[in-house]
Amino acid sequence: MGITTTLSNDLAAIKTLNTKDVEQLHTLIIDFFAAAYAGYKQNRAFNETVEAVVFPQGGVEESCVLFQNRRYPARLAAFMNSVYGHGAELDDGNKKAAGHAGVHLIPAVFALADKLGSSNEEVLLALATGYEAYIRISAAAQPGLVQHGFHSTGMAGTLACAAACARLYHLDAQGIEDAIALATTMTGGLLSYGDSRPAIKPLNPGKAAENGVFAAMLANGGMQGPTESLEGQNGWFHAVTDKVDEECLKGSDHLLLHDCYFKLYPSCRHTHCGIDAAVALHKQVEVVEIEAVNVYIYPNAIKLAGIKYPKNQDETKFSIQYTLACALLNGTYGIADMDPPKMTKEVVGLIDKIHLIPDETMENKAKGIRGTRVEVVTTDGRKLEETILVPKGDPENPLTRNDIIAKLKTCAKGQATEEELVALVEAIKKIDGNALFNNPMALQN
Repeated sequence: MGITTTLSNDLAAIKTLNTKDVEQLHTLIIDFFAAAYAGYKQNRAFNETVEAVVFPQGGVEESCVLFQNRRYPARLAAFMNSVYGHGAELDDGNKKAAGHAGVHLIPAVFALADKLGSSNEEVLLALATGYEAYIRISAAAQPGLVQHGFHSTGMAGTLACAAACARLYHLDAQGIEDAIALATTMTGGLLSYGDSRPAIKPLNPGKAAENGVFAAMLANGGMQGPTESLEGQNGWFHAVTDKVDEECLKGSDHLLLHDCYFKLYPSCRHTHCGIDAAVALHKQVEVVEIEAVNVYIYPNAIKLAGIKYPKNQDETKFSIQYTLACALLNGTYGIADMDPPKMTKEVVGLIDKIHLIPDETMENKAKGIRGTRVEVVTTDGRKLEETILVPKGDPENPLTRNDIIAKLKTCAKGQATEEELVALVEAIKKIDGNALFNNPMALQN
């Protein structure tokens, strides 16, 4: 039995969820809404350009789009909600997969469930299936996927959304395999946003959500994709990586949705250990005392988040130097530092003293480590050091449900009242059991 068939059988075998699974899914959904609120507001110029292209297309009114008063075709709703969710770099992710999961899966599943009138149980099983598919597939393709310049969120995300949405159609293992196979020819997403003009990054999860819904629709209509679509000689893995880690495809003794991280800071995950280290060092040294800041960090982080002097809020998301300088100076980092970038004399002066030093020991895929060591050298020769191997929000250093709700309130400030947010959280908690799905997206319109 081939890789694609085995994986599809495993995904089809996800039949029940325990209490911890459901609670984790609720938290992931709340976190998505926090990210979407922030992304809708912080990425306004980009969003308005996309909206001006998408919304006039209209179409069958099937599914809710956040912050809008009308419905759109399920594929377009999935696309737009995903774009909003990724606009501030605050959505969940997975280290082994090296990308984001909920930002495409939740919009895709919610949009199709809205169209189909799915039950709550069907929605949760679809999401669990999608998280499992995304993390297994993307992790198996790493590090080659990134080394080849592909963005796993868009590439593996399309396959995961197809598998998740196939579950909403009650397709069997063969149907899930066909949905994945069809999706393999629709995947896209490059890391070129890291080279310049990073504002386009939300297009990658947006297209993953849209194309995943479309692939599942085709599979539900009876269309079949190529056999061995992942492992074949011209299959997806052949295109994106030089080596497949088949152990990652086997999953774990628990659903992999529990291995996702949550983000406290509105920036690329590669910046977070540096921010945590800088926050810890903030009270130990005055900025005027700093001679140099040596940042020992794994090479891939420098490649993807090494913009030294961000010119706009989009570039702040991919600047180890800027985020670290703000955190070292202020003892915190947040949305207020993004738009516009606080490129004060003190911040720029601190950036000038920051040196990024490639250190492969700061990354260990097997141990789930993507860390940073920050060494501050003072003018009188002292050396202050802080090493963060696992940032706040990772499963090994977890946030609580209350932390995520606090994040939601911060991200939604000025856009929703306290009462509206309480109603949203309560609606998400009710996505349980066999009741018909009541899309929380509708509460935000």
